[in-house]
Amino acid sequence: MNKTLLKVETMECTYPDAIMDEVNQNIIFRTMQEFSSAENLVAKRIYVINDLIEVVKCDEIPQYTSIDKPCYQVKIQEAKRKGFLKLKQVENNAPIIKAKEYVENYEPLPGPSTRCDSEYEYSMITEMRTPKPLEIVNEVERRDTLPETCFTQKNEKCFPIESLDSEDDEEVRQEFFRNLTDEDFMKKVIYVNSHGFMKYFQNGLFPTSLGKSLGFSEDAIATAKAIPGKIFLQEFDIESNVNKPFQIIPAVTIPWPDEQTIEFVYRDERNTIINTRTGATYQWPTTGHNGMIEEMRNMTAVLVPKGYTKKKGVNKDAYLEWEINFPKAERYLEARMSHAQMKCLLILLTLHKTYIDPVTKQNGLLPEHLRTFMYWQCEKDFRNWPEHRLGTKLLRVIKDLQQNLFFGVLPNYFIKEQNLFENIPKKYLNYAQKVFLDILGNPVPYFIKALSYLRYASGKFYPPVNLKELYEVLRTKSSPALLNPQLAYSIVTQRKRRIYKNPESQIKHLKYLKKKEQILRERHLQKSKQNENEDNDYQMKNDINVNDPIDNELDTIKTITILEIFIKHFIEIGKKSSNLATYDQAMFYFKQAMYLNKILEETSSMILEAHDYQQIIAKEESRIRRKTIRSVSSSEEPPPTPIRKSITFNDINQQLKSGSIRLKNLENSFNNGIQNASAQKINLGKPVRKKTVVFAESDHSQM
Repeated sequence: MNKTLLKVETMECTYPDAIMDEVNQNIIFRTMQEFSSAENLVAKRIYVINDLIEVVKCDEIPQYTSIDKPCYQVKIQEAKRKGFLKLKQVENNAPIIKAKEYVENYEPLPGPSTRCDSEYEYSMITEMRTPKPLEIVNEVERRDTLPETCFTQKNEKCFPIESLDSEDDEEVRQEFFRNLTDEDFMKKVIYVNSHGFMKYFQNGLFPTSLGKSLGFSEDAIATAKAIPGKIFLQEFDIESNVNKPFQIIPAVTIPWPDEQTIEFVYRDERNTIINTRTGATYQWPTTGHNGMIEEMRNMTAVLVPKGYTKKKGVNKDAYLEWEINFPKAERYLEARMSHAQMKCLLILLTLHKTYIDPVTKQNGLLPEHLRTFMYWQCEKDFRNWPEHRLGTKLLRVIKDLQQNLFFGVLPNYFIKEQNLFENIPKKYLNYAQKVFLDILGNPVPYFIKALSYLRYASGKFYPPVNLKELYEVLRTKSSPALLNPQLAYSIVTQRKRRIYKNPESQIKHLKYLKKKEQILRERHLQKSKQNENEDNDYQMKNDINVNDPIDNELDTIKTITILEIFIKHFIEIGKKSSNLATYDQAMFYFKQAMYLNKILEETSSMILEAHDYQQIIAKEESRIRRKTIRSVSSSEEPPPTPIRKSITFNDINQQLKSGSIRLKNLENSFNNGIQNASAQKINLGKPVRKKTVVFAESDHSQM
């Protein structure tokens, strides 16, 4: 045993959200409400792997353990529900003083005279999913052992055949069976209690030592809350003024569960799309040798201390069950999603955080559900995700998600028999379904409002699109006002003048009209200011009204205005991409601007404006090409120095002895060289005589 390791706090952690971590570094989420604070779009998940529990494949204990610490060796036992396992102890190197006796926490179902099923379902599930403050225990036991509350002793039926010897005769066997009692058919086994393990982790290990080792402040640890299987806490970053949410998940590493994922490995309904023109095949995830599925099977999974919870009644083995998670496989799949698929996932997460999460919290639809749903969408059709029609594809994805919410079914991507919506109350699923139905009915304002809550964390990133201007263009009812804003306001109509024969009456009438028009003008200005103040208050409170109807078809003036907004935006992104990204990405956005400019030229009579945009795009493209050529030429390595054979002093002596070099000839050559050099120096001061050549004039008359 290595005692040095026992003195050091070492803990393995798995970070499954590598791509989302990059997103959180560049994007923050902040609503328009007063006193709202900026926060990350998605909470960062950290799986903390316990290093005291080692899972072995059989009852035979290996001579050497893979963990260089006192550990508890356990084996996996299947649970009744798919997606859950039990950990049965086979031998413990660290002693257990007294294991907790197993008690079945069984409660009868409520009868007709008690609460109704829906009320019981909501209260029980909501109570379990509501985060509660940590009950910090200052007196923590040794770090190299687990407390007694993490283990449960249970009597199980068994057949005592182990006491028999294969060499015993028949009489001995019969005598053995006659002497058996009921107690001989029961065996005491010890399970790792998931409920006790979670309590030990959240109330003892994390707040006293592990939280500080992970880099969290004392204030964040003191305000942390927990539910079965997770700890929620927020860390405020002073430098960026951003609240960063975290999810700390205790776990135990296990090999890939082949028995529970056999359907995932050999899934028959996995689509394989063949391009009839090129013959290329598209499949996600790929199968076969060195395919994605084979690589994932070589990864490890984890068990999270969270048992299955029923809507009705109590699961008797909930405290012994552990939920299977696949953090490494999830990170692997997200890294192999296309650019369009990842953008759809980000928009779904943004819609969820804007419209669903403030109401349902942890009780309804969660970000992990959206990840699982996107895995199914990628497998369903990995090829049909066009960048130029991503909005249409996103609406189809939302429609499929709405169908899953309606039926209350979302299979686990790795374990299809497990329904992730099974223990979620119906009212929360109905609320999420209603939100997505409203989005499908009027998608533009919902998308614009949600995207307006996303901000760049730094001003040195890509320029944001002017969503406010875009929204005003779409919601305006007066299209000519887009070209001339003054047309949006009503003009005070002049009063009809009367003609009098009497000059005094005429003057009196004109004064009356002037005063009347002045009063009307003042009323109009006052009303305009009031409307402006209401608009400002509206923009401060909500900024975008999702109930505003947006026309499905745009007239020519709106089309021109929207095209110009995105042409300018793509040009700015292309300029920034030349500094932040690659040459191909910059050219991609310039091509997008060129395509929109072509549509602008064909849609309207704005030929001069389209020509100006075309010149700007061509100028930027040539600038980036020159910049790329210069960077490539500067990065090229200089030609290698030619290798010359050096002559040493010993080589010269050898040549002198052999007679290949004659000293007399060398002396003459050296003296001649000096004389020639002196002559050249003397001639440098004399003017050079030019030799003239005269051509005789030809007699053209003689020719």
